[in-house]
Amino acid sequence: MKAIHFRINRKYFWMELGFILFISFAISLISDLEYSAYEEHDIAKFSKDFGYRLVTESVALLCYSIYYWGFLKGYVFRRSLIGVILTSLAFVILTRFVDKYITNWILIHSDSISPEFRKRALKEMLSPRILFTFNYPLISTIFPLTGLAFLVRSFTQDQDMKALKEQQLLSELNYLKAQLHPHFFFNTINNIYALALKQSTQTAPMVARLGEMMRYILYEADQPTVPLSRELTFLSDYMEVEKIRYQAHTSIQFDTQDIRPDYRIEPLLLLPFIENAFKHGLEEETQNGFVHIVICQTDQDLTLQVGNSIPKTEKKVAEAGIGIQNARKRLDILYPDRYQLHINETPALYEVTLILSGI
Repeated sequence: MKAIHFRINRKYFWMELGFILFISFAISLISDLEYSAYEEHDIAKFSKDFGYRLVTESVALLCYSIYYWGFLKGYVFRRSLIGVILTSLAFVILTRFVDKYITNWILIHSDSISPEFRKRALKEMLSPRILFTFNYPLISTIFPLTGLAFLVRSFTQDQDMKALKEQQLLSELNYLKAQLHPHFFFNTINNIYALALKQSTQTAPMVARLGEMMRYILYEADQPTVPLSRELTFLSDYMEVEKIRYQAHTSIQFDTQDIRPDYRIEPLLLLPFIENAFKHGLEEETQNGFVHIVICQTDQDLTLQVGNSIPKTEKKVAEAGIGIQNARKRLDILYPDRYQLHINETPALYEVTLILSGI
């Protein structure tokens, strides 16, 4: 039978070792105590078997360990029923030979063993008969160790599934962020292009602001989280860029309240909602449009409120683009059951309220 490499997982090693020690020593010791107490009516007689049990169960511990880690666990993890059956059959046969020759030889040559047990060991080793019993090892060893292997496999699979799920979420987040970056730069470059066509004096300041935002996106936004204060600085730069673009007949307000300096947030999570307000609130507006943004923080929640006007020429806000779709997906991944997104639309107002809970 081809052996499998030892499958020892450090995370479960001590649990496995403790279980094998228990079935190697504890069960026999408890059985001897009960026999001395109830059959011989003298629990003190237990001590005369102590050396004998120490030798036999130490050999059993070695056999159980090789059987479990060297063969059984590997076949269980590979879901090989034939392997488990053949290994268990070989275990019963080989351990009987080990008990007859190796264990008895150790007992015969151990000075700590009483003459009575040494004589018994010699007689058994020299006997030509070898008796094989399957019922006792099946109940006391094979079934318990097989159950242990299945239990560890279940734990390991749960751990692997959790790690795989986390990796999938991380990959999806990176994909969504990769989509968001070019989307953001595309919109901003369009703004600069529009100013350049007008030969506006605000083109240079807008390019400078864009440079600061690019530095943030390229060198800081790749982190899992960033300080909320740094994210707000980025959003403030974005607002200034939009103010340069929409100077006439617009009201642009950006207010923050009770922001904690130690709070961290996923980068660029709020930007799509703010972008959307400018896109649908001011892009087609020729009169008195507005975008009002408030970000406030309490002990448990972070709230973003974005309100924008709806141009008379736009009866209904267009369907959400890539930015909003990505934002919803990221919220589902990062804040499952811990966020609320409310959208309120009237003929003159489009309002979005996002609440992140458990921060």
